[in-house]
Parts: sequence; structure tokens; C-alpha cells
Amino acid sequence: MTGLNQVFESHWLSRVEEYSFPSKICFGTGAANKVGELAKGIAKNMNAVIITDKVLVKLGTIDAPKKSLEEAGFKVDVCDSESAEPVIKEAKRIINIVRGKDYGVVIGIGGGSAMDRSKLAAVMAITPGDVEEYLLPSEKPLKGALPKIMIPTTSGTGSECSNFAVVSTPHKEQGSVKNFIGANEAMADVAIVDPSLVAGLPPRPTASSGMDALAHNAEGVMSLKANPFTDSLALEAIGLVSRNLRTAVKQGKNIEARGNMALAASMGGMVITAPGVAGPATLGHVASESMSSRYGAPHGEVCGVLLPFVYWFNLLNAYGRKKAARIATAMGEDIAGLSDEASAKKAITATFNLLEDIGLPTSLKDYNIPKSDIPSISDFVLSRAESLYRMADFNPVKANLENLTEFFERAFEGRESIGL
Repeated sequence: MTGLNQVFESHWLSRVEEYSFPSKICFGTGAANKVGELAKGIAKNMNAVIITDKVLVKLGTIDAPKKSLEEAGFKVDVCDSESAEPVIKEAKRIINIVRGKDYGVVIGIGGGSAMDRSKLAAVMAITPGDVEEYLLPSEKPLKGALPKIMIPTTSGTGSECSNFAVVSTPHKEQGSVKNFIGANEAMADVAIVDPSLVAGLPPRPTASSGMDALAHNAEGVMSLKANPFTDSLALEAIGLVSRNLRTAVKQGKNIEARGNMALAASMGGMVITAPGVAGPATLGHVASESMSSRYGAPHGEVCGVLLPFVYWFNLLNAYGRKKAARIATAMGEDIAGLSDEASAKKAITATFNLLEDIGLPTSLKDYNIPKSDIPSISDFVLSRAESLYRMADFNPVKANLENLTEFFERAFEGRESIGL
């Protein structure tokens, strides 16, 4: 490990960094029942708004948190959405509702999209203008945000512990693409992570969100800007996913597996929030966020399909091989006596095996993505990777049109294309 430690010294110890996470994280079964008490500690007044999804209202998922708020003395409005994706039109509708009333606290309950809408509404309630003015790569400063509490009902995005708020915007050639605000104003003041709220999630969304959590953490490890602080979180989270996702998918009511997956997702949110690490600025998330909106494929699933190919893509780089070897170990693979390359390949096979075990595809062609689109996908992702994400600063192997096209061609064909 000497070589890797030297890389850490050159890439990390020469930087001065500040870490910001939610000021309070409340974790455990039944934690959502404490939302009223926690809200009283941060609210500007006793008007609260819950931003959520219509399906969660119908299922009664928000009933206990709403009751907790009301028992604490809050007047509670509910603002729900049908959209499963954080589309800009719906985000603006929610923003206008929150701007129209003097709310003292915003509570986001749901998956990543619901929490994204909640964060955007909380920020834009204080910040003037249109949300598009603040989407990256804009450097226009936000003016603040309403106090906000995030309560996830999936275990994937880690949005409850990250400072990103994602929104899908129209794009002339691609149809739509994901964009985001990335700033501490978008950070939750309180994250409430209650595994019991995830227990009813069906197998396929459980698998998809679980792979998103794995990708956040694994890409954070692969990042050239990773450091021992973020790796300690990410590697432990990778182990949690590897040991628990199969059970969570097949035994959805298993609260231990659900709790461990919820913890892994929250840890992933912290990893991608750490300055300079930029897990989503390595190849997997750059590619998925450029593709999932266009083709209607679930973001977490696309991240999962691409992840083993991200390891493969970075095998040419010594740092990439060493970091993939550490990922293999975190996934429970025995790499004793193996070279870095052979160890890194263990991470590839372990990820493919996980995808297959939880019933997810291992190729892009399973999502009806036309192979003829690969040249345009590659060209777009390469341009977007640098203009928005500065991927060259984070991904171990520098992307160009030739190797990126090969990456997508291999991912289109699937596991057999790389012989693992």
C-alpha cells in the first residue's frame, strides 16, 4: 500500500478542506416520529410544509411524521407530486407554492426526487430569480434557505446528507438532462433516517436505489481527489451494500438489511459532498446523469450497469487499479497474493454478480438504448464531462472520444464483452 499512501500524500495533504454535513442526523427505527421535536429546534415559525409524492400520501407514509409535527404545535401543509423524476416544471411549481406562504420549515419525505424538490424549494424561497440561474456551472451565489429536514423513503441517493439538489432540464439534442445546485445552502439542517419507512419498497426500486448507493461510494473511492476521511466512509458503505442488498431485495421487511442499506446511502451522500472528492464527477455518474433522462432508464440501474465498466475503464491507471482492489476487499473478495490488476478485476466480477443476484441487467442494450446512438452519446458525455463536471480532475484515466466510445460499446454488449 506504500504507493497508494504516497498518492494520498500528494493529492490530499497538500489541500486545505472544510467538511460540511447536516448539523444533526437522527437514525433508527421510529426516528421519523421525532420530526416534530426536531423541527421545533430549527423552525423560523410554526408553519410547516411537507413536500412529498402522491403515492406516499396514499400509502400513509407521511401520516406519522405529519402527526408528530401537529402534536408539536405546527400547522402543516402537504405539497405532493406525481412526477417520479425531478423535472424542472414540477420543481418550479413547488417553489412557487413555498414562496407563496411564510413557512418556517420544509420537510422533504420521499426518494431522491422528492428531497431534491424540497431542497430547491427551501433554497429558492429565500433566493430571488429562477432556479436555472443557479444551476451548475453557474457561480451565482445563493442567498440562503429555509430550515429543512430530509426524511428518505429509499436508500440510494443519500440526498438527506448531501449538498446537491438535482433537477432535470430540457436539452435540445438529448431531450432532457440532469443538472443540479451544489452548495451548502442545499444541505439539510436535519436528516432523519428511519429504516422502517423503506421496508415497503418493492424489490426492483430497492435494487436500483441500492446500486446508486454503491456507485456513489465506489466512485468516491475511485476519485483522484479521494482522501482517507472519505475512503473510510465509502469503503465501509461498500461493505454494507455488498452484505445487505441481496437480503433487502429478497426479504424487503428485513429491518436489519434495510437499516444497513439506509446507512450506506447516507454515508454515500456524505462522500459525494466532501469538497474535491466529487464522486459523481467520475465516469459512471457523469454518463448515467447524461443518459437516464434521455432514455427513461432508472438512474440507479444505469449507474449499476456502468459501474463494473468504470473499473474496467480505469484498469490502465495504477491508481485506478489500486483503488478498485480496495473496493474488491470491501466487497468481501479475497485478494491475497494477487496483483493489483487481478484484484481490481475481482471488484468487476463481484459487481456483475451482485447485479445478477438482485435481478438487474448487466448491459445497456437491456434498456432499449439504440447501439447507433453510441457515437452521439459519447460525444455529448465527453463535452458535458468537462464543461459541467471537470471529470479529468477526478477520473483516473482521462477520457477521449475513442476510449469513451469503446466504454459505451462494451457496456452495451454487457459482461461478456470484457470476459469477466
